[in-house]
Amino acid sequence: MPSDIDELRRELDIVDVVSEYIKLERAGNNYKANCPFHPDKTPSFYVSPSRQIFKCFGCGVGGDAIKFVSLYENVSYFEAAKHLAKRHGIKLNLKEESSEKKKLHEIMERVAELYHSKLRENRRVLEYLKSRGIESSTIKRFSLGYAPASGELVRLLKEIRGLEPYLKTGNLLQVEEDRYRDLFRNRLVIPIRDASGRVVGFGGRLLEGEGPKYVNSPESGLFKKRELLYGFYEGISYLRELKSALLVEGYFDVIALHQEGFRNTVATLGTSLGREHAQLLSRVVNRVYLLFDGDEAGRKAMRLAVPHLLRAGLEVFPVFLPEGLDPHDFLLKEGKASLKALIGSSVSVFDLLKKRIESGSDVENSLKDFTYYASFLQDRIRAYTLLSELSRITRIPVDVLSAKMYKAPENSEEEDESRLSFTEKVFLKGLMELRPSVNLDELKLSTKAREYAQSIINEEYYPVPEDVLNLKVGDIEREFEASLSRLRIDIPEEEISEAVGVRESVREFIRSHKGGIRPYSVRRWRGKLES
Repeated sequence: MPSDIDELRRELDIVDVVSEYIKLERAGNNYKANCPFHPDKTPSFYVSPSRQIFKCFGCGVGGDAIKFVSLYENVSYFEAAKHLAKRHGIKLNLKEESSEKKKLHEIMERVAELYHSKLRENRRVLEYLKSRGIESSTIKRFSLGYAPASGELVRLLKEIRGLEPYLKTGNLLQVEEDRYRDLFRNRLVIPIRDASGRVVGFGGRLLEGEGPKYVNSPESGLFKKRELLYGFYEGISYLRELKSALLVEGYFDVIALHQEGFRNTVATLGTSLGREHAQLLSRVVNRVYLLFDGDEAGRKAMRLAVPHLLRAGLEVFPVFLPEGLDPHDFLLKEGKASLKALIGSSVSVFDLLKKRIESGSDVENSLKDFTYYASFLQDRIRAYTLLSELSRITRIPVDVLSAKMYKAPENSEEEDESRLSFTEKVFLKGLMELRPSVNLDELKLSTKAREYAQSIINEEYYPVPEDVLNLKVGDIEREFEASLSRLRIDIPEEEISEAVGVRESVREFIRSHKGGIRPYSVRRWRGKLES
């Protein structure tokens, strides 16, 4: 493939390619534009005709013409090369993706078609969808389906190629009492597509009976939850046009909001939003509205999502729903106009926190969150500006606020991914011995540690390094809990408290705000913070 790709590069002109997507302005021997991959008010994106490369000096992204299309279209480098060759009439003998993987994609599509056909025959499930306000056109657009318990999936897979490949991945089948069973039997089935529109997995919702409410395809070579957003493929053109995304928590939130015209809605697949999700969004949007459930779990999910989004250079606008309502419920109860108004009245996360501090409402937690979130901004000038505004409101010196900020870890791309830290080794050892329930997306793990952890969760121990298998740990339960605390993305409470000073001083600050902002002595306040 390298020689074919080199030939394609020689045939392409990067200025022509990039100009098909964004407007370029000449800047000496080069061209410039506002970067399409991060919020960019002044042009920091440059294209060099002589070197046939692009580079953004704001977010750091760069590469050749194929890389640009790969990022802009959200497809692999290989897919972008094929796309460009076809568009420009360049005949290349590019090697296709492995026949095994291609076959799996084709089979997943056929399985989705099977489930969809069975839904059309099931009046009970259709009535359920109707009761939830889901229209027939929406059912078709999202290829919703139903998995009967009659064994039709097993027969289909036997007919195509046998069952062994699916038993290895657990993607479609499971074995119970020496019988092959459909993983999603008796469930409403939701096909999940990657950015290219290929079916890579399924989500299954239980409508009646006992069992987990939702079941997802397990992690596999095809299905990687941390790289997927439900609704992203279906809404890609709207995401690009609007430059904003509505981030929700559930499949049916996405489906219902798309149906009502909010076609830029996406959701994670039952996990917290992670770094890869934020990077995927940052390629096509500048702003993300967080529409999480109006309960404690929703607020926690929001707090976990914000740092990743800020680090990716995105503006974050929290949208608070009434407690007990998810976006789908809110739509059914209040209607489209009310949801649109709620989104339209939202403000950025930093403006929200400033308003709370100025009003004397929940000042302690608002100060904690402000300094915590500011730590994740990659634009240090913006971070300083925000701290200056906070200093003006609170009379806390900027240098004190800056010194107390949480020190966010560096991007994992800059880590030595081939080595595991001792904390990661203890975590993996505890994961093997204790078998706890953990959410990997809530932890700061290197790529290798995450891969090993996923293997352990899947009960596949062969990839785990010997130094982890042979690690001697005295009190494994205590050490495992300690490793979890150190690895959590959420900042430890004691560190957050230090970032804004002692509780008594905060209470003094709150008292001073009764009836509005008033001048007051800050000497004792400053002394406590600096101690």
